[in-house]
Amino acid sequence: MSLPPIPMSPKKWKAFSLNGKRRLKITRGDSWINRKQRHGHRLFMKKHTALQSISLLLKPTSSLCNLSCAYCFYRRVRDIYPSIPPKMSRSVADRVIRETLSANAPHNSFCWQGGEPLLMGLDFFRDVVALQKKYARPGQVIENSLQTNGLLLDDQWCKFLRQENFLVGISLDGPAEIHDFYRKDNEQKGTFSEVMQSIGLMKKHDVQFNILCLLTDRNVKSPLELYNFFRSHDFRFIQFINCFENDSCSGALKPFSVRGEETGEFYITLFDEWFKKDFFNVSIRFFEDILLYLVDGVKASCCYNNICNSYLVVEHNGDCYPCDFFVFGEWKIGNLIQNDIRTIMKNPLRAAFASLKADLSEECKECRVVSFCKGDCTRFRYRPDAGYKNISEYCTTMKMVYHHIEPYLPEIRLRVAAYRSRQF
Repeated sequence: MSLPPIPMSPKKWKAFSLNGKRRLKITRGDSWINRKQRHGHRLFMKKHTALQSISLLLKPTSSLCNLSCAYCFYRRVRDIYPSIPPKMSRSVADRVIRETLSANAPHNSFCWQGGEPLLMGLDFFRDVVALQKKYARPGQVIENSLQTNGLLLDDQWCKFLRQENFLVGISLDGPAEIHDFYRKDNEQKGTFSEVMQSIGLMKKHDVQFNILCLLTDRNVKSPLELYNFFRSHDFRFIQFINCFENDSCSGALKPFSVRGEETGEFYITLFDEWFKKDFFNVSIRFFEDILLYLVDGVKASCCYNNICNSYLVVEHNGDCYPCDFFVFGEWKIGNLIQNDIRTIMKNPLRAAFASLKADLSEECKECRVVSFCKGDCTRFRYRPDAGYKNISEYCTTMKMVYHHIEPYLPEIRLRVAAYRSRQF
């Protein structure tokens, strides 16, 4: 769901690694594929100090999509980019990749989203990989990931994704009756069967993938049903994303959105089941975020940092924004065709957006949980009718789950220490 920005000043953060390689994060306040699955369950890995990185969240098809999901927050971007079709040209891709790698950051993360990025076609992504290899400097690490609805995946796509080591985030909201309620194609037909078929293809070709599950009014009351469904299909990497959309005038939450207390109840029920049965076997992003902080003092997701500047959003024409929830004219911070990446990253408007995160309400400043959440994602604090300095819709969620987990902490520390001692 939400976004992260990009830090260019030398910023060191803790990471976990089984093989000495850096695990890059593309965290969107929650959006998703922030975890590199190939590096394993984050909580059980040893820490090391990672080097500076650049993370891009790229929108090569802008809001163009082959689905018509009722809750899609990015459809409104059509009003900003009305061209048909809004697709990234090869020349724009060349410039974006060349400019990014010219900054000479040791680690470079390219996360391809939409809309639906696979609408670009396989040849576009073959060109992307070729350009990355062309412009890479000695010693630079390049990682690619993409988020997809899965409808266009086939054997050819999966072979390519496996060969080029892409990490895939695939959207699946639960069993058919839940998934198909909101995730319909442009003919208003459900897409569950096609998504499950695509997941089967990724398993067949050994493509690394995460499940991205949006919590809505349709599934938030059914945590065990949802989790048991995912477990029955042996999904080991899951990210639950809070559906949050409010009316552009009144600020009232839309019907499909989830509220703080019900989301807290969802996670508490889920945690008890996960802790009892799957602590070492299944990675659930939100729980890892809390446990990494409680065990090691590590912030693994951008939404819990002091400022919001861990990545750049790059639209199909090179326009840059600090976050894909804030793709509005007033937050445009440059264009990679017209500006070099250093200029964009030093844009005062980017710094102004980043600092919104630290502008906490008085209630937040006095809360014990603020050391972890730092007021939560700017997205969940913004109200069209009240600006940015508000309490997150999921403040209640955070407090409920954080306080529920704390009593487990002594046992968690013992489990993690024992596991790490066996692995290293």
